[in-house]
Amino acid sequence: MTDMTNGSGSRAVTSERLLTLPMHERLVKLDWLANLWTAPDGTPMLSVDFVGRQGRQVRLVDVRDAEELTGPLGYVPGCEAVPLPRVREVAERYPAGTPVVIVSRNGGARAVEAARALAGLGMEFVAVMDGGVMAWRKFGFATSREEAGLVRAPAPASPQEPAEAPEGPLTRAAIEAHIGESHSVRWVKMAAFMLHGKSSCVDGRDDHGVIGTPGGDAGEFLLALASIERVTGRPVDLARLPALLAAYLETFGHFYIHSDTTAGNNLIRSMRADPELAPLLPPTSFGPREWREYMKAPPEALRPLISRHVTIPGNLGCGHLRLMLQNPERYLIRRELVEAFLRALFSMRWSGTVELEIVMLGGGHREGAVVNVRLGTGVWAFTHVPLISPACGTGHVQMFVNHPQVADFMREQVARFFTTQPQLLGIGEDSFPILRKDMRRLAEIQQAATLAVLAKGLPIFDVVFRNDCEFSVTEVGVVG
Repeated sequence: MTDMTNGSGSRAVTSERLLTLPMHERLVKLDWLANLWTAPDGTPMLSVDFVGRQGRQVRLVDVRDAEELTGPLGYVPGCEAVPLPRVREVAERYPAGTPVVIVSRNGGARAVEAARALAGLGMEFVAVMDGGVMAWRKFGFATSREEAGLVRAPAPASPQEPAEAPEGPLTRAAIEAHIGESHSVRWVKMAAFMLHGKSSCVDGRDDHGVIGTPGGDAGEFLLALASIERVTGRPVDLARLPALLAAYLETFGHFYIHSDTTAGNNLIRSMRADPELAPLLPPTSFGPREWREYMKAPPEALRPLISRHVTIPGNLGCGHLRLMLQNPERYLIRRELVEAFLRALFSMRWSGTVELEIVMLGGGHREGAVVNVRLGTGVWAFTHVPLISPACGTGHVQMFVNHPQVADFMREQVARFFTTQPQLLGIGEDSFPILRKDMRRLAEIQQAATLAVLAKGLPIFDVVFRNDCEFSVTEVGVVG
């Protein structure tokens, strides 16, 4: 088998070329390149976890035969059914820079052959989903066997783009159309999400499939610590935050925090304005890929200097965490606690703790609604929960996506976890009921404070799923 590394074009994409792309497309492809790995035979590969969270960011092409798609394994909802002999049609339908993920039974020979064929036809971003549909199901993602849900590729034609959502506040009809679109929702078992997934921020600019809560994992971690201080009447020992984070990661596996390109640029400018740090930084010719790699693990000697800049509000792209720093009294949290947490988190990430994921979002806020995603059956470990893409239509309008039931379920687990760490926090299991109650109330206060600033005047909708096919959308108010 021949090496695909150069033929796919993905590995050869330069920073100069990336800079020519619109910001949104640039970030999608930076994310793709950061998660891409190469098999021993040269085949570009992407993990099931990564693919499952992409939503409409990638085209999923299943190259199996028709009878396999509706067989026991089923197919990934939203995939395009293109049998291997017709795979060249994908290159005829989509621009060369379209991210395409090839899906087969197990990510084996058929998927590799399809990827090589598309790479040879000039497709620049082609990869195989590692392990195929078998790995998808093993991970906990849902499949479908309904023939009516399959996207059958017609004769070569222009790509079908999702309908454009109107500018301004979103309507119920626009949200119904978005949620009903197969690329916008991915279903995963709650137990699998607890083991492998992460809570993302409600920020509408993250157009991957998300389970949303204000600030994501970072916001929930700080929420728990603030509640512990309220319940115990004692400040958390800031020196113990690295140990607490390490214990949390050991228990829950993954951790999410996000920034954005504006804050990232502010951070670079802030560091270059620091007379002690500036002479030691990379050259001004550094592009986005170089800076992204540099900030994953800056020189160890510079980390104390850089950490002074990551706690400046303007250098923090998460609106929820930034507002905590700017108005700690409204969030009933100590500013010192937020600052120490950020320093501990970045220090651990720079030391190689890959479970700490820092997601970079792009563009400005264009949210047109707040959407609360609920399940009519409640949430348990065996429940399938929906990951929702916040980007409506072609992405020009977004929505704040909040999963209150899932977040509440996770808060219970977090409260249980923290009450089993008496050596670090001085709070025991007997305090669980009061801590659980306080976390629930504080979550309401903090969410209201954030939405009052970021989503003021926007309509609020409840989306209630009865199952993975049936849902209802109801307008329930306006953010005041």
